[in-house]
Amino acid sequence: MVPLLRELAARGHEVVVASASSFAGHIASAGFRPYTVGVDFRVGEEERLVPDLAAARKRRDDTFPYTRRVLVETLGEAAVADVLDLASSWRPDVVVRDPVEFAGLAVAEALGIPHATGRENRFLSPAGWATELGDSLRRLGQLAGADDLGPAQLYRYLGLAPVSPRFALARTGRPPTREFGTHVHPTMRFTRPEAPEGPAGPNTRGTARVLASFGTVFTAPELMSALLDAAERGDWQVVVTHDPPGHDVPAGVRFVGYTPLSWVLPSCDAVLTLGGLGTVMAALNHGLPMVVAPVNADQPVNAERCEALGVGVRISPSATPEALATALDTVLTNPSFAARARAEQAELAELPGAGAAATLVETVARTRWPVPDLMTGERDAS
Repeated sequence: MVPLLRELAARGHEVVVASASSFAGHIASAGFRPYTVGVDFRVGEEERLVPDLAAARKRRDDTFPYTRRVLVETLGEAAVADVLDLASSWRPDVVVRDPVEFAGLAVAEALGIPHATGRENRFLSPAGWATELGDSLRRLGQLAGADDLGPAQLYRYLGLAPVSPRFALARTGRPPTREFGTHVHPTMRFTRPEAPEGPAGPNTRGTARVLASFGTVFTAPELMSALLDAAERGDWQVVVTHDPPGHDVPAGVRFVGYTPLSWVLPSCDAVLTLGGLGTVMAALNHGLPMVVAPVNADQPVNAERCEALGVGVRISPSATPEALATALDTVLTNPSFAARARAEQAELAELPGAGAAATLVETVARTRWPVPDLMTGERDAS
């Protein structure tokens, strides 16, 4: 969402980012004004706020209603009063929200403010959202002053999806995942995922170079150990965007810390990732095949999409060094993976960027009409 918000700010608009207090420093460093709402929280700390979630994960209960219990009834309800205070006093012209941040939705609907989602990846149908959320949105809306808030309002005006349509609609051949689908709402618009550009380190040894990105939330210590073991035997360099582990690091492995992916990907040949959307899209933006070792959240779905598109292979996050080395060798030596990744790169390059997305947000804010109405020039009376 940062390129979109920077584009809006560059056009002279005032941007405020509402989030938990622990994220305020990151917001300020990105050049925006932070505003603290709700409980202090980082992704990965859900079990502290919802103890039932810890018990469900311990017994491997995939039916736990995470979106409803955690994102709406816990985080949404905790933030709605603060978001309402901000919106009532500052009076924004539009709310751009994460698709699973629901307090902003409730307040926008209560005050009649147009709203947009900024990084869609779920693609659930209205029926799927209704099953996922139950009655929780209606109760959240009542706290904000909105009557009968429900799934029909989720994408009332505009949704922005920083993925290719082919990636979003990839048929995995597996049973549908409860929290993810392939439904594209009429107001959804696909945009090109963008990231800050920077210097790319050279591949000085002439061997294949693998970027290993372990994300910022979920951890995979077994996979890290397997990577270090495999790197001693593999014919490739490894660059790791993570803090160094507490044991010996073999030659050919370099830890660069949390570095913008666009700074290192141009000199890489493949990516090892847990499967978060940001890393997957960054890899495809550079035409790179992947080995995906999903842990949680959207990672398993993204891994399945990568397999379905032929741009990567999926392994377990507890894979052995031998299995990891085999997977990396597969995507590095089988040219079909790189070819299909470059095809995805070409499709992403054809999508509109942050400038076009900002224009859509501006237009929705000005007209207060949904995107399909803007396209046809007609407004649905409903």
